Amino acid sequence: MKRYSLAVLAMLVATAAMTAPAHAGLRVPQIVFPATALASSLGAQGESIDVLTQQQEGLVWGSTVSTNSTMTIQFELPGNPHGNEMGIARLDAAGKVPLGLVPVFPASAGPGWFAVASFRTGGGLVVNLFDASANLISRTSSSGVNRQLFAYYIKNAGGTFYSHEGMNPDFKVHSLAFAGTGENAGSWWLAWEDATFPTYDDAEYDDALLFLESLNPTPVSQASWGRVKTLFR
Repeated sequence: MKRYSLAVLAMLVATAAMTAPAHAGLRVPQIVFPATALASSLGAQGESIDVLTQQQEGLVWGSTVSTNSTMTIQFELPGNPHGNEMGIARLDAAGKVPLGLVPVFPASAGPGWFAVASFRTGGGLVVNLFDASANLISRTSSSGVNRQLFAYYIKNAGGTFYSHEGMNPDFKVHSLAFAGTGENAGSWWLAWEDATFPTYDDAEYDDALLFLESLNPTPVSQASWGRVKTLFR
């Protein structure tokens, strides 16, 4: 739903490779929506993706790395963050029911802020929030997070929406997953619609983008990330 002049860009980077979304493969059916804005956003990131025919099944997610792995999440906000909270949803054992939300990016965060979320043994998840200059703003801990089975969510005054449409109050698709192309091969994108909509003709999925990739061997290109990396070695 085109309501903003700027979309929120978010990046999620893992120190070891994430699994593909559960039931990975093309979404059936492919969602038909006004695709110009999202195609432009992904194209600006160097992607070559047909957003109307290459949608993947990105309902729930998991990591195949060891239980002491660290997941690093960078959220970059160009312009107004639009009051969106984004994070990880704890799920039941079947991966169908959300049991709670773990914010990694609060609605109050400013442009350029980012977060680092670290999985711990026993289902713990520690979230470190940084401002645009890589100054630590807060550190929070949550429990009961299964790193092998979780979903993503976006939340604002209009409601909470999940990467799994079966969890959404309107049972509509609010997140589209895409496999990265070119130098992003092996990585994933999640494109979000952050508001309720009557038909898919009213959704553009450019309110937020999440980029998921393996940190190694990807080089750190920002000085702030070099500083943050030293905290988690």
